[in-house]
Amino acid sequence: MKKILLHFQNLTYRRKLIWAWILVSLLPLSIMGIFCCYQTLHMLQKQELSSMNSALNTVSNTMDSQLELYYELITYLACSDEIVSTSFLDPASLYDTYDYLNYHFDVFLKGIYTQHPEIEQITLYNAVSDLSHGQQLRPISDLKQYSWYRENSVTPHPSWYLNDDGTLWIIQKVPAPFIKYIQSYSENCIAIKISPHKFFQSLEDISTDYHLQISTESQILYDVTSDSVSSLSRDLNAWTTLSEKTQQQNWTILVEKPTQIVFAPIHQMAYIIIGIIFFCIMLIIFASGILSSVFVRRINHLHDQMLKVKKGDFSITIHDSCHDEIGELTENFHDMVEEIHRLIQQDYLNKIQLKETQLKALQAQINPHFLYNCLSLINSKAIMNHQPEISQMSQLLSTFYRTTLNKGNTETTLENEIKNVQSYIDIQLLLHDQAFDVIYQIDSALPDIKVPNLLLQPLVENSIIHGILPNKVRRGKLFLSITKVQQQISISVLDNGLGIPDEQLQQLLTTDFGGYGLKNVNERIHLSYGDEYGLTINSICGESTMITFCLPIA
Repeated sequence: MKKILLHFQNLTYRRKLIWAWILVSLLPLSIMGIFCCYQTLHMLQKQELSSMNSALNTVSNTMDSQLELYYELITYLACSDEIVSTSFLDPASLYDTYDYLNYHFDVFLKGIYTQHPEIEQITLYNAVSDLSHGQQLRPISDLKQYSWYRENSVTPHPSWYLNDDGTLWIIQKVPAPFIKYIQSYSENCIAIKISPHKFFQSLEDISTDYHLQISTESQILYDVTSDSVSSLSRDLNAWTTLSEKTQQQNWTILVEKPTQIVFAPIHQMAYIIIGIIFFCIMLIIFASGILSSVFVRRINHLHDQMLKVKKGDFSITIHDSCHDEIGELTENFHDMVEEIHRLIQQDYLNKIQLKETQLKALQAQINPHFLYNCLSLINSKAIMNHQPEISQMSQLLSTFYRTTLNKGNTETTLENEIKNVQSYIDIQLLLHDQAFDVIYQIDSALPDIKVPNLLLQPLVENSIIHGILPNKVRRGKLFLSITKVQQQISISVLDNGLGIPDEQLQQLLTTDFGGYGLKNVNERIHLSYGDEYGLTINSICGESTMITFCLPIA
């Protein structure tokens, strides 16, 4: 060890600088690279698993919704008077039977087909007689031709089966007449045949990157493997598997993805990080050689100048046992040290004052720029990882906060105010999975006027949060109208939400009631344009709410 230190001590100053910079740079770079690599790989792995789990939950929720719909439909059909009556028709009365089947039974089924175009066939299977009527009424013996049919296949509760022709069947027994309300069931049964393409159509986008399988205890109802997944051999690859049971019918949903695909982004990112570290090491070595040459060249020049001074009246008393360039400089440094120190201190203080001034100027701008830079980075990462919704959300947030902050100004242009509220609406649509529709009526040639900042966003937020989203009865609609009427800008925000009770409607513009924030908007309009301008609120409780106001064109 002592020999190594002695050898390093006697190296030229240039080589000492090169080794020092390399060693000092490699240590934090290695630690940071290992840490970043671990964190990035862990994050990507967690993200992939979260994506699979999200896809599984989406499939489960979609299937629960579909199953509940058809559960209610077939229960309604089985208990309807038309189905129960048809199950026990007397075939002896041919005219009455013909009249009932054509003018009651068929009309009833046509109404169901109109409401549910995805249904291919509704068939009542009759165990009482061999009476038949097209595909709508068939003897129960016809069921024996299907491979899934067993004596216990049809129960009083809806059961699902995949037929040999690829169609989906939901079937259940029909209650006995007159005593259907005490849960007594006959051997007659009602079956609904559905196109699997239409039934599972909503899952096509979800299964683009996975192997997706939906099965009952006895059959596999849906089995789709994407091209990117099916191209890999199942025997040679480990698979990451997630499964879940539906709340309705207890179906098993299986989502699989080859581990090779799951970890592909992780391996790619690992290669990128390793490549960056290697590039940094090469850059450090190259920069160390260049910088050391520059420094040593300047020091050698200074050394030559000090040798000239050394021939004068200066006496050198400082001793340095090292035999490198710095040692020689030290022996010639004593006579100039105090003056150099003074000059350095003076120059140092001047530079500190300059840096402090520049830092204060920079701090006044750094906060909003930091937010926008972070959103820009999120957008880039989302694009790299093929996450369009995250990319769209980051862009909408950037536009929304840029127009909201407005560089600290209390006024903005009408164009920026419209961009602000459109960004907010798009963000809400993403957050709530396109749960409502938006209709814009905005003049294409609006005047470029100044308006108070954040006039529209609180109104739209009230319509969405307090009107549309709580309303579970119908799909929400939001209507935003901005038009020029003579020398005024007319603005309307209309929704088909829950409406506002009369006792609350009277207080919205006079008190901060329920967190609506309308009083603040109304007061700012008054302060900017006068008491003749302000919000007008009309609402029908349980149906709709419309907020209107006008702004003058100066």
